[in-house]
Amino acid sequence: MTTKEAYDIMTQLQELEFPYAFNKARVIALLKAGGIPTMSKLFAVTGQNNRRNAAKRAIDTEILLREVQSKERDSIRYLQAVARMNFLHARYRKAGKILDEDLLHTLGSGLVESLRIVDKGEWRKLTDVEICAIGIFHRNLGEDMEIPFTPLPSSPGGWRNGLHFAIELRDWTIQYETAVAKPVATNDQYVRVYVDSATSAMPRAITTFLRKVIAFELDDTMRISLNLEAPGPLLRPALIAFLSVRKFALRHIYLPRPRFLAVKAVDDNPNPVSGLYNFSHFGFRPWYIRPTFWTRWGPVPLLLRALGGRVPDPSGNKYRPLGYSLETIGPNPQEGKGLDEMRIMVEFLKTRSSTKCPFSYGRRNQK
Repeated sequence: MTTKEAYDIMTQLQELEFPYAFNKARVIALLKAGGIPTMSKLFAVTGQNNRRNAAKRAIDTEILLREVQSKERDSIRYLQAVARMNFLHARYRKAGKILDEDLLHTLGSGLVESLRIVDKGEWRKLTDVEICAIGIFHRNLGEDMEIPFTPLPSSPGGWRNGLHFAIELRDWTIQYETAVAKPVATNDQYVRVYVDSATSAMPRAITTFLRKVIAFELDDTMRISLNLEAPGPLLRPALIAFLSVRKFALRHIYLPRPRFLAVKAVDDNPNPVSGLYNFSHFGFRPWYIRPTFWTRWGPVPLLLRALGGRVPDPSGNKYRPLGYSLETIGPNPQEGKGLDEMRIMVEFLKTRSSTKCPFSYGRRNQK
């Protein structure tokens, strides 16, 4: 399977087949990073794990992931998103504050959660061909982010195909979590900032409910590491029942999603006024969302207002309503920095082929 073929399958899965599952997988994978003590300690010491910065950091990270997951490997937006992530990580990797194993775990978490959430909560399971495509995507992204695959068993000789790689990365990621994910103070702080602060304007019962719903999506290792309370004997059966009803409805009642209703991970076209890209997915803080009647007074914004969230303000610039640039997105102190390094990285990434199967070398080595 070529990189282009894998991209086409990934696009079909994310936009038409399982957009809800892939979006949830992104959120859960980002949350799990805070369950690894070395990562949560880094978030704490960099000053990004506080109520002032956390919401923007989370959205910036999610946008970069959405860009690389939804754009072709040789597109300028994919290249810029990878280059930006590499620049933001570079000084921490050089100082030994981000371990290669932690980055491999973060990469693997996206794959693990995509496979788990689809198999657990969607109307059908993924096929081996689809898992192969997901494996090829994560292998290419890991290579572009210069993440060593040496901890994986088949690294010396290579993998037979994307399916082989995906299964090895999945198994290693779960084993790594079992070995290193432990409840520490910075893990708890991470959750309190990213989860509790989102519902701080609501009754405490809402926060408790949200924490338990999130815990339902985690295994015991990560739930305990993140200091989340397990759902009780009433909530757990209710959540299981909800998943079962949803799966039945999708399989037997809903029609296939047509192309014109495809769920886009990011906007295809820039803001015509600013030339930047707006974000179209709502959260409690409207980072990069363009103010329109729909984004201010539609059903979702009205619900967010009732729950204490914010909506885009046409008269302010606090939440960057003009959009984001992939060359500058990230923590405020890093805005405008790294442009030369990113340009060099983009030119280097352009030399990598997207036409062949990335595992063809593995088959040659095994002959």
